[in-house]
Amino acid sequence: MIRTCDIHPRARPGHAARWRPHPHPGSWKRVVREVVLIATFAVIYEEIRDHMVQAGAAAASHALLIVSAERDLGLFREHAVQTAIIGNDTVTDAFNAYYGGTHFLIPALVLGWLFLRHPAHYGRARTSLEVITGLAFICFWLFPVAPPRLLPARFGIVDTLVAPDGSGHFDSVLISSAGDQYASMPSVHVAWAVWCALAVYPVARHWALRALAVAYPLLTTLVVIATGNHFFLDAIAGALLAVATWVVVTRTGARLTVALATWRQQHGQPDLAHPERAR
Repeated sequence: MIRTCDIHPRARPGHAARWRPHPHPGSWKRVVREVVLIATFAVIYEEIRDHMVQAGAAAASHALLIVSAERDLGLFREHAVQTAIIGNDTVTDAFNAYYGGTHFLIPALVLGWLFLRHPAHYGRARTSLEVITGLAFICFWLFPVAPPRLLPARFGIVDTLVAPDGSGHFDSVLISSAGDQYASMPSVHVAWAVWCALAVYPVARHWALRALAVAYPLLTTLVVIATGNHFFLDAIAGALLAVATWVVVTRTGARLTVALATWRQQHGQPDLAHPERAR
């Protein structure tokens, strides 16, 4: 039965009514459950980050291994990328602000947008983000890597968060106190940015939103390289981590859905995913 109260009589079909959320029974319980889940994960994130051993000597040694690997692959171009922007204070400040300001904000907005506008895709996206972050922390623990900005001076890569006169940029305090400063491999910035693209692109209807979804991880990669916070291999590893996790979570979710539907059918219970089959 169609409920005519779902659309206001004065609203034009496909316009205002299309954007009005339609709460259903149990929606607030789901909101509370998701908030508690995300908050719990955030607390675990903070605890692990704050108690990670700052393995400076090992991280410096591993960073040199990354440099050697990039030279063999012809990828060690971080200094050239940084040189292209380091002489422009406006661009440098913009990149520093981007690096510190979008990392948590954009994924949070994507999660909120999916939850409100595309709830069927929210669970997969949330689970993928959690797995990506968890696996990244395991990598930081097993293989700490110092960022390019902490390489010896002979490499010529500078810390853009520190002014030439030695005074600290306000973002440098944030980055330095944000936990493990040797968490370079893989790049969580790039991994989360790729996750955003994977989460947004399939459900975005407007071409501009899809273009932004594609541009975001590309711009993020440029920023983390230019500011001296990540190697190219860090960015590649972060992107691969995000894609692999997304694929595994998607396939696992599909298999669990089929298995649950089969179990319900065998036990005479309605298939909640496909209610028409239960009729």
